[in-house]
Amino acid sequence: MALEFSWAGEAARHVGTVVHELLQRIAQQGVQHWDAQRIASLRPYYGAALLCHGVMNDALDNAIAQVEQSLLRTLDDERGRWILAAGHQESACELALSGVLHERVVRMVIDRTFVDENGTRWVIDYKTGSHEGGDVDAFLDREQVRYQQQLERYAALLRLQDERPICLGLYFPMLQGWRSWEA
Repeated sequence: MALEFSWAGEAARHVGTVVHELLQRIAQQGVQHWDAQRIASLRPYYGAALLCHGVMNDALDNAIAQVEQSLLRTLDDERGRWILAAGHQESACELALSGVLHERVVRMVIDRTFVDENGTRWVIDYKTGSHEGGDVDAFLDREQVRYQQQLERYAALLRLQDERPICLGLYFPMLQGWRSWEA
């Protein structure tokens, strides 16, 4: 039984990698160029990418469905579309940063960042897992606590080069879930 869980965890991780790649592509090309038909037409690509990342054949159909659902739910969500919108200033996806924090060299990759119309820098981390139980709000609250330190490190590193106010966000495509706070 532990082996099955291990493979399930690996497949979920690879689904996350592929979803991150595609969210980057959507943000770069513009959400207006993406719809359900285009997302469905890319199923062969999702399968090939997932296989290349190491998803086993017996988990492939489920993994493809998860990628597709993540993208569809993001595009069907006002918040998801806002996150991916091309009109933001200084927007970047998968932004690699390095610097010195607390006398240590750190390297980080930020899923999505941009400056909004009010001059606030946003740092957003995608979480591509799902939640099968009840009380989604409680789950999202726990995830915020779990990842708060990680996002605060991103903000600290950005502050070395950007003095604007920074807001942090966690976005959950499968749940259309969102948690945000000031850094």
